[in-house]
Amino acid sequence: MAREPMNVTEHEKGTMRLFAVRTGAKDVVTIEGSVLGGYYMQSREDMMVPRMVTGLLDAGTKNKTKEQLRGALAAKGASLYFAPGGDRTHFYAACLPEDAEFMFKLIVECLSESTFPTAEVANQKKRSLAELEESKNDTGFQASMAFSRLIYDPTHVNYPDEIDVEMKRVAKATRKDMLTFRSKLGQGGLVLAVAGDIVPDSILAKAEKAFSKLPKGTAKMTEKKANAKKPSVSEALVSIPDKATIDTYIGVHVPMTYESDDFTALKVFTSMLGGGGLSTGHLMRTIRERDGLTYGIAAGTKGFAGKADGAFVIHATFSPATFDQAVANTRKEIKIFLETGMTEETLQTKKDELTGRYYVGLSTTRGLASALHTIGIEEKPLAYIDEYPSLIHAVTVADLKRVAAIIPFDKLSLAAAGTFIKK
Repeated sequence: MAREPMNVTEHEKGTMRLFAVRTGAKDVVTIEGSVLGGYYMQSREDMMVPRMVTGLLDAGTKNKTKEQLRGALAAKGASLYFAPGGDRTHFYAACLPEDAEFMFKLIVECLSESTFPTAEVANQKKRSLAELEESKNDTGFQASMAFSRLIYDPTHVNYPDEIDVEMKRVAKATRKDMLTFRSKLGQGGLVLAVAGDIVPDSILAKAEKAFSKLPKGTAKMTEKKANAKKPSVSEALVSIPDKATIDTYIGVHVPMTYESDDFTALKVFTSMLGGGGLSTGHLMRTIRERDGLTYGIAAGTKGFAGKADGAFVIHATFSPATFDQAVANTRKEIKIFLETGMTEETLQTKKDELTGRYYVGLSTTRGLASALHTIGIEEKPLAYIDEYPSLIHAVTVADLKRVAAIIPFDKLSLAAAGTFIKK
């Protein structure tokens, strides 16, 4: 079904790319944005610094204490938080329309003038260490990290170090390290998306004025080296006592990026195999509904952010009692899907599901702001937001089979974490 193009206003100035769109939401403004500066721009020894910095950007600036910053937000019923990423430092905010300019100025103040008080740094390091310690017992986290270590070479951006190594890096981090990283944040690569009860031209003028006061910051993304590790059948079992389920990852490195011509077809392929819908996800229909071996199983892509090459991956939670059977059945169903699952009928059903879900996502200010922000950071044209459904519908069965041939299904690795029954 054809839809009217979205009336999005775009503005570029220097390295900044700004989007604004008025929606039917009353008295709501959602802001999503980011600037260049993240884990990948740090040495391995300093990779934990961005995580701590984003936890402290609102903990005090040159002119405001933490209490004043957070009190100002609370008084306006507004919210703001920062998050670290591979190439970027992200920010998310929500406020009333009349407070949007206030929010822009506050984000700029936090990004450029945060002071990292000594006591706050000490507390943030304690929190980071506690979170890392807790993650040792998180089966999903442990399985995911073990999987990445199986399929990537140690120099790849997606290769994660052991938790104990990261804890040592947190302990070594200093306030000076944090100030140095903050100095990398600025106008460089700024992407800002604003959606809600706004006048686009007016809001963009205010945003441009506010964010133009940021320093230059980082100029460009870090170039990513392709994975040098050849695919091979490998396995890692992480034993964690007293767990009711085993988190399991099955997959393999895929030699492409999100800029590859076949990436859209890859997304459709993985959703057909392991999408969340019971009617359109082959693994949900079989491993969950027919066999009753899991509460949830999904196939997808992982690790493709920032033009990196990533992986095809299946994630599921299995019972310790039926783990071996569940893994065997999953491998069997992958083969069955490759032989008989890619039909015109199932493909059309999946296309309708994906485009319908896409439009539903764009019906909220948060979803719309997120979609525009993604377009900005992936350097796609604005028209992509309207063209995406057409790209999905253009995928053919031949495209799916070509993608399937790229993925080395005979070299799938497995990583799992939980309580394993001794044989």
